[in-house]
Amino acid sequence: MAIAAAVFATSGPVAKVIVTVHPLAVACGRTGLAALALMLLDGSSVIRAWRRAQRADVLRACAAGVLLACHFAGYLQGLASTSLAAASALVSLEPVAVLAVASLVQRIHPRVPELVGVAVATVGAVVVGSAAGEGEHRLLGDLLVVSSVFFYGFYVAVARGVSAELPGRAYATVVYAVASLVLVPVLVFLPAAHQLPSAGDGLRVLALALFPTLVGHTLIQRAASRVRPAVVALVSPGETIGSIAIGACMLHMPPSPREWAGIAVVLAGTTLVARASH
Repeated sequence: MAIAAAVFATSGPVAKVIVTVHPLAVACGRTGLAALALMLLDGSSVIRAWRRAQRADVLRACAAGVLLACHFAGYLQGLASTSLAAASALVSLEPVAVLAVASLVQRIHPRVPELVGVAVATVGAVVVGSAAGEGEHRLLGDLLVVSSVFFYGFYVAVARGVSAELPGRAYATVVYAVASLVLVPVLVFLPAAHQLPSAGDGLRVLALALFPTLVGHTLIQRAASRVRPAVVALVSPGETIGSIAIGACMLHMPPSPREWAGIAVVLAGTTLVARASH
């Protein structure tokens, strides 16, 4: 989870400075390149694993791919429409989504301290949202990020049901390939996505594919089937702290005072959720 949090922290800052690639094209590119990298790394083993895979695992991988596409589409479009600080803070609501989905779908009910943490984090999200209109911060972008958070909750829930016999690389390859393919038809009918990327932005999309996607999400997928949902969600506060630090120190995008206040409350709530899971 520590490694996943570290690589996830680079996602927001890197995506925020991409200007010649549409956010949905970034989502399509990072997942497609991640799938390609896994096939180049060990394609024969991936193919053999899927030939032996159970039908339920195939369906779960496809469902996870669709959910990941929705998560990336909402997050990256929201990030492009609001401030980096707001998007990074609202991503910390992922523990709320993971716990809610686990409770509703998998009957893994949250404990009382986890519920308290969820309530605190929700208040923090409201405080963050109340800063909309200042600088780059916009409410529509906030809402898109929040929608992506709940797609993430379902994505983690699907990964929990994958058979332990299925190799992580095989599952991840199909998840990323499906996520990329789901977005292709959308891009065909989106003129704004037809612009050729600059060399720098092309490298940034590749970096998103190799680090937060290939490394971070593959680790999350495997962890989801082994530990409690709240532990998986522990990666979110680390991602938030890292993203905000990178944005403030390297991109000169510090949070506003109200965003700082909301971020502090969100992190307090997610920390309570994480501590309650042990």
